[in-house]
Amino acid sequence: MDMILISCTYKSLCQQALLSGNDVVLQCDHPKTVWYFSSILGEDPLLVSSMPNIKKLPGGSLQLTNPQPSQTGLYHCQDNDNALVVEYELDFQDVTTLHITHKDLGQKPLQNETLRLDSSVVLIFTHWEPWQDCNRCGEPGERKRLGYCYVEDPLEKPMPCWLYLRSEKGQYSRMRPELQVEACLVPCDHFREINQPYFIFDIYQLGELTNNMWLTCPLASIYR
Repeated sequence: MDMILISCTYKSLCQQALLSGNDVVLQCDHPKTVWYFSSILGEDPLLVSSMPNIKKLPGGSLQLTNPQPSQTGLYHCQDNDNALVVEYELDFQDVTTLHITHKDLGQKPLQNETLRLDSSVVLIFTHWEPWQDCNRCGEPGERKRLGYCYVEDPLEKPMPCWLYLRSEKGQYSRMRPELQVEACLVPCDHFREINQPYFIFDIYQLGELTNNMWLTCPLASIYR
């Protein structure tokens, strides 16, 4: 299965926004690592071994399968002497609220908004990733880019929305991730072509009692 690999400099803290439901691997290159998780609700740190959709890989890194917004928080990797190796502060933004627009259809992305919190006013905006590659060459295709909800405070550097709000109560309709699509036309570069593995599925005919199916693409990922 295709996963996104997140890496961070040794003994550093890295913040990142991601989409829920998409598998990730947090890099921690140490043979005898111990991982802890602290949620944004301020609860005591938990050993990640107690979390069913998380497993430690042989090299020390951490694999999160189908991570959920409730797993937003701090992932702390330490060695067997309790010394910090690396930390990740992740905001798993809810993919079910994804705002999708097509640039060439005149659809507009979410606009910036201000939000008053106690005595301060902050700016809510979308932090866009670079455009991904066109999905076709030599003929019209499409490309996409992902955007994440960020908050800008006049006194702090911008950060992912729910890492900023932490345990702040409330529902804010503007605070959701985005996906933007646009048309593209690029020439084919045969030197970049690679052979992709393929899968053969048995032919399956729907019957009266099984008129709904859910097909999963084993190599699919919204990150590429």
